Amino acid sequence: MHRIEGLDPKTPVCYDPVRKKAITYAELLSGKEQVVPIDSLSDDDLKRLVVERLRAGPDIKVQAISGRPYTREDLIKAIEEDQPFGRLTLEAERAALRDLLARIQAGSQ
Repeated sequence: MHRIEGLDPKTPVCYDPVRKKAITYAELLSGKEQVVPIDSLSDDDLKRLVVERLRAGPDIKVQAISGRPYTREDLIKAIEEDQPFGRLTLEAERAALRDLLARIQAGSQ
């Protein structure tokens, strides 16, 4: 596995839907876990992963160009309730995680 500078090893980066388990970067690096492709996840599994990532990360505030700011808890609620900003967040996370996992796997080949 390829080490990504600045990526916290405790960060969940993929999700095993069979075991309902978020897989951390450290678990991938150690070889204890294998990459589960983001595109293989259902929408509900992607939601679980993104919520786990938000809870594991620092407290944040995000805001679209127009609209109100969202705290981490607001964002989690928007994702869980399938609100428009939550759906946009999921699609952005899907793309970012797809790229991140490709970078991680690039070093293992």
